[in-house]
Amino acid sequence: MHKTSFTFPEIIDSLKQAVAIVDTKGCIVSVNRVWLQNSIEAGIPESFEWLGVSFMQIYAALSEADGQLPIDLDSVLNGTQPYFRDEIQSSAHRPVKWYLLEASTIFHDDRTTVKGMTVCFTDITKSKMIEHDLMEALTKIRTLRGLLPICAVCKRIRDEHDIWNSVESFLQKHTHAEFTHDICPDCIRRLYPKYSSVLDGSSYS
Repeated sequence: MHKTSFTFPEIIDSLKQAVAIVDTKGCIVSVNRVWLQNSIEAGIPESFEWLGVSFMQIYAALSEADGQLPIDLDSVLNGTQPYFRDEIQSSAHRPVKWYLLEASTIFHDDRTTVKGMTVCFTDITKSKMIEHDLMEALTKIRTLRGLLPICAVCKRIRDEHDIWNSVESFLQKHTHAEFTHDICPDCIRRLYPKYSSVLDGSSYS
């Protein structure tokens, strides 16, 4: 029977995630094709040499650009925390993209001595957009279910921006409702009394 063997670079190149292998000093020793493609999309020259670059500095820069405090990855490199994940917003892309960063410790065969770590970036932009849309929808639902400040005289409703809206305008902003304009029987009797007899003699009541 023919036995097929695969090299490690072939395996990581087959993944859809951007993958980098980092040594115990935090420097990149290998990256896959998706990593290179993503870096080109972010504006990094294709000729850029990733080998030897400090991943720790890259992560610190990404976290700073995202307005977050960089989390110390030394615990992954020394094996005390074999796995770590974080969501990163990349402003280098237009439009902005979101990535799930996962870092895992690589051990030698003795399972105690650390060899380095694997860093993996997964594009989660679509799921973050769905999450954003769901949060907006939930906010609208909460607005409609909560207490609405309504004027006792003109019946306008104050929205979350302290702007007074007509009932129609408010509902159009917060729901998918559309309005048609009609006059109810009571208003017809009050405004057009000469038609009252017609209404009283019909089933329209």
